[in-house]
Amino acid sequence: MITKSPAKIVPPPEPSPLLDAVTTLTTVLEAENKALRQSDFGASGALADAKRLAIVSLESLTHHQPPSPRLMPEALHRRLDSAIEQNRLLLRRSIDTQQRVIATILQAIDPEPLDGHYPGHNGAESSHRNTAPVALTLRA
Repeated sequence: MITKSPAKIVPPPEPSPLLDAVTTLTTVLEAENKALRQSDFGASGALADAKRLAIVSLESLTHHQPPSPRLMPEALHRRLDSAIEQNRLLLRRSIDTQQRVIATILQAIDPEPLDGHYPGHNGAESSHRNTAPVALTLRA
């Protein structure tokens, strides 16, 4: 006669504040990355408070150290790393865009500022050729 042992009941994993914080930060970064890829700076700006809160929450749990990969599932760790790297690249691209927009506006306001030229390496004056402003498109 074969007797079956009772099924072993495995309790669900206990909630982990660290995993919750990592998941929240990852989700916010992914949303910001999506907005930045679409050049939707209003949407990315609207996520600033959520991003700050998620970072502060994670830092408070890890004492300002990056969370150890062994404390979270590998898939979540890869997802966080990917979101951070994409965010870094997209923010750099956005900052570059912002600097070009500001330079274009300044050029349009004053195409030839009084002290806007400097002698070249050999002391000669550079040409004062004005350039037309670059076209600018804004989305609300």
